[in-house]
Amino acid sequence: SAATSGNTLTEYRNYTTDTSSAAYSITLPQSPVLGAQIRVMDAAGTWATNNLTVQRNGEKIAGAANDLVCNVNNATVNLTYSGSTVGWLVK
Repeated sequence: SAATSGNTLTEYRNYTTDTSSAAYSITLPQSPVLGAQIRVMDAAGTWATNNLTVQRNGEKIAGAANDLVCNVNNATVNLTYSGSTVGWLVK
């Protein structure tokens, strides 16, 4: 699926993003289930120029109460929900 500005992501899906026109944000699901996975890909190769921000939607990302800023061109980010202590693991 393509994730565009303002989208709330769904568990167990792969998303492509295209930030060639501008930086934008997408949002992780609220109340994810343990083990839920989401993959986000830089289809346009422009995250370094126009960052993609993954908003945490109340859960932690890698143990921090911060949104995830994707800023490496052509990257793929795999997120797995590990519970409320650490939240979303990033690989």
